[in-house]
Amino acid sequence: MTSLRMDDPTQWRPPADADELARQVHEGRELRKIDLSQRDLRGVKLGGAIFHEVDFSGSTLDGADLREACLTECRLDGASLVGANLHQAVLSQCSLVGASLRGATLTGAKVHELVATEIDLGDADLRVSSFVKCRLDRARLGGAKLVRCAFLECELAGADLRSCRLDSVTLLATDLRTTLIEGAELERCTLIKATLSGMRLAGMRFPFTQFTDAALEGCDLSGADLRNCNFKGAKLAKLKAGRARLTNALFVEADLRGADLQGAELTQAIFVDAQLERAQCAGATMYQCILHRANCREATFRGADLVYADFSQAIVAGADFTGASMFRANLHAVADEGAKIPNRAVTLGTDPELAAAQGWRPTMPPPKE
Repeated sequence: MTSLRMDDPTQWRPPADADELARQVHEGRELRKIDLSQRDLRGVKLGGAIFHEVDFSGSTLDGADLREACLTECRLDGASLVGANLHQAVLSQCSLVGASLRGATLTGAKVHELVATEIDLGDADLRVSSFVKCRLDRARLGGAKLVRCAFLECELAGADLRSCRLDSVTLLATDLRTTLIEGAELERCTLIKATLSGMRLAGMRFPFTQFTDAALEGCDLSGADLRNCNFKGAKLAKLKAGRARLTNALFVEADLRGADLQGAELTQAIFVDAQLERAQCAGATMYQCILHRANCREATFRGADLVYADFSQAIVAGADFTGASMFRANLHAVADEGAKIPNRAVTLGTDPELAAAQGWRPTMPPPKE
């Protein structure tokens, strides 16, 4: 038996109301290129529906059931989906400009190339959802549940995340410089290759967050909670992090030239191969820090706690260690021309055997004739 054709009006007509729409969906019909704009579809049951190029602009779908629905190239501009259930729904290349999803459930939803400027996601449940290459400029996210969700290469200019709590959220290659995040709390988040240069984030909480290869030049993180954060390869020139909590933080290969770390808590932080040239670390607690091969040229460590800190093979030329606590600090093979180190007597100097081993190179036999 030949199936009914949707493009033949003698065989099929678009649904006239919510009940007929639900019936056609429950019959397994895929809806394509129809106009459902300005409709009252509150509470409609559309679980598992497949919509392609359907226009829902201005329609009311408050409380609608769209669980596991698939919407491709659909228009929902100005639509209201307050309290709608989009659990594990898929939205691809859709437009939701000015749409309201306040209090909606989007757990596990997969959203791709969405244009949703000024969308309202306040109090929405976004746990384990993913947004890829979406435009979310001026999106409102106040009160949203942001747990283990991902925003990959999304545009968030002017998006409002103030007072939100982000738990294990991924913001990959995202420019956050104009995003409103004052008062937000980020824990165990991933901000790889994110841009936060020049932002004022003083006193905020970011424990266990990944800032790998992120751009934070001139960022103000004074007094911030940055415990166990990873700044590997990050751009931190002229960073302001005075009195910040940076215990166990990783700064491997990070650029901290001219950074202000005065009074910061840096116990057991790792600065291997980091650039600390002219950095201000006066009064910082750097107990057991690892600074192997770090460039600390003309850095200031006045009054810092450097007990058991390891500067092996670091450049400390012109650095100032006046008043620093340096009991058993390791100055093995450092380049210290012009450095001020009054407490050198309590430090560990160059280990000649280790230096010889590090300088060893294999002798190549002459080529055979």
